[in-house]
Amino acid sequence: MLGYHKKKREEEMADLTSKMKATVKGYVSKHKRRITSFLVLLMFCIMAISVVIPNIDYEQFMYFSKVMPKNLNRLSEDAFRKIIGYGYEEKIYGKDTAEIRTRLEGDSMIFGDVQFSVKLIPYELEIEFKEASPLFALILQRSDSVPLIYSDKGKIYPYSANAADLPVVDAKEPQDIALATSFLIEMKKYNASLYSRISQLIPSEAERQITVFFNDVDFKTKFSLEHDYWQTAFRYYRQLTGNAQVLNIDSIAVLDLRFRQLAYTIEKTTEKNRGL
Repeated sequence: MLGYHKKKREEEMADLTSKMKATVKGYVSKHKRRITSFLVLLMFCIMAISVVIPNIDYEQFMYFSKVMPKNLNRLSEDAFRKIIGYGYEEKIYGKDTAEIRTRLEGDSMIFGDVQFSVKLIPYELEIEFKEASPLFALILQRSDSVPLIYSDKGKIYPYSANAADLPVVDAKEPQDIALATSFLIEMKKYNASLYSRISQLIPSEAERQITVFFNDVDFKTKFSLEHDYWQTAFRYYRQLTGNAQVLNIDSIAVLDLRFRQLAYTIEKTTEKNRGL
């Protein structure tokens, strides 16, 4: 009995399938031209979408929901907005990042590379950079004037800073100020402790030397203008001053490190040159 019902259902399903096939075949036969036109139109739309979508400049339509500067120290977000030239109410698009980068890199308070990070959900722009910091105090010609503070960007530092905590630079020419900036940045990067012990620095392109007075020794040190030799000279200075017996620190007036791998000293009493 069960076999009979199963066979009956199979016959009904086969009959239904046959009728559906006949209906579809008849519809296709009757509307063949309309179906062909629809398929051609569908293929054309697919091809158009595949060509157009990759070339859509979404930056023209999507603006960042939020723009966030990272690691702000002295700069406020208002000051940051003034630098980039976009107020809080203005929309910032992806195409605007090139202009923002140019403005940031040209500003006196921005030091080092500017990096962008984009979050897709939500669509946000994160801007990372390093703020410029006070590097040295510049001695001015007038005795009653306040020292100018220069930053590691080589420009006047716009915020307050204690000149007593910084090396004092005696420079009169713009190229000497630039030389002092490069030299102090290199020393600070190589050895911040050595940089912190500088009391005065006299850069001179004309004399082809940089004269440095450290506050923990009683002599002046001369460095060359060769940028690629500075780190070697810094290391050599530390080695020599670390071995006071060889250098005989108390007896010298000048330590000359302008020559590669060779130090000259001028003694206080005899004023004679001595090579080390």
